[in-house]
Amino acid sequence: MKAAKIPPDAPVTLEPMPLGELPATPKVSIATICFNYGRFLPECLDSCLAQTVPADQIVVVNDGSTDDTAQVLDDYAARFPQILPIHQRNGGMCDATNTALAASTGDVVLLLDVDDLIAPERIEKVLDALRRRVDGRIPGWTHNALQRFSEGRPHLGLAPYYPGGRAPEGWLAAETLKAASCPVLALTSGLALRREVLLAIGPLDAHRVMSQDLQLCTAATLLSPSAWIPEPLTRYRVHGAAATKGAMVSAEHVKASRQRAARFDTWLRAQLERRRPGASSLWRPLEDQGGYLWLSFLERWLSGQGKDLGLLRRALLHPDTRQGPRQYRIYYYGGLLPRSLFVSYSELIFGASPLKSLLRKLLGRT
Repeated sequence: MKAAKIPPDAPVTLEPMPLGELPATPKVSIATICFNYGRFLPECLDSCLAQTVPADQIVVVNDGSTDDTAQVLDDYAARFPQILPIHQRNGGMCDATNTALAASTGDVVLLLDVDDLIAPERIEKVLDALRRRVDGRIPGWTHNALQRFSEGRPHLGLAPYYPGGRAPEGWLAAETLKAASCPVLALTSGLALRREVLLAIGPLDAHRVMSQDLQLCTAATLLSPSAWIPEPLTRYRVHGAAATKGAMVSAEHVKASRQRAARFDTWLRAQLERRRPGASSLWRPLEDQGGYLWLSFLERWLSGQGKDLGLLRRALLHPDTRQGPRQYRIYYYGGLLPRSLFVSYSELIFGASPLKSLLRKLLGRT
């Protein structure tokens, strides 16, 4: 997407990319990737094939799986011509997502993790949402609620969590730039984007530390208004293979998170410059972002360099922290605890346990 010619003395601002109405019968693609999740693939594909508005194309990238993924995928593709199988060497989540999106030809592309399922009306509801104006504007993408479930436990609560139960929607660029953080917390399986928005975003940073949902959500927020669909149109599977183990309680995990923040910062600045020269100045430096300060403190502390109370104080008093979600503030203040207690505290927050389920119920998050 070419940057518009703007007078050099004009103030740097962002405006939504122009979008027309969807075609009367838009072509729809579903894009998913699979790495050693062959056991989940049939149920996932069955949910894609059971839509009230059929998908024109279901792109599945087998990212170098060593289980039975290739056999299962090829068997489905032989029976259902709308399924496009792509087999490639393992490149990681974002690399495989780039492949899936590049192969998707739909006017609208729904994303889906292969261990998740979609409700029969997801395509229908996404198209309806993309046709309604939000704050007088045509949305270029949607995000929907997800119903968490596990084996034998069909209702583990909705995700993502938004205080008050109301998710942000509309043209959120100013809010995103002010906070240096996207207010939409959508997971991959809750995202759907118009082709024009995907083309404007371009390839994701395919480094293995990166996550595709953060890149897509933030870039889309700075390009186009979004529409929120409160119905849980996706079933998000919670299972041992996907559980986060040790996250944010070891220097290794924290270092990876900080590196991811730095790579994301570079990628997003390039996105803004493609939109308009000088627009990267609208995104605050990493050293002026509360979350990055916290990660820097945590990495030093957990790697044995001691507790930098000055850095912790900057993170706790930063406007991003004080004005951000309550759960972030609760977590950051754990930095005041002794290290052994902080580790247990973090495992409670990021892990899965009966106590955490009870706390979710008490906080009204189920």
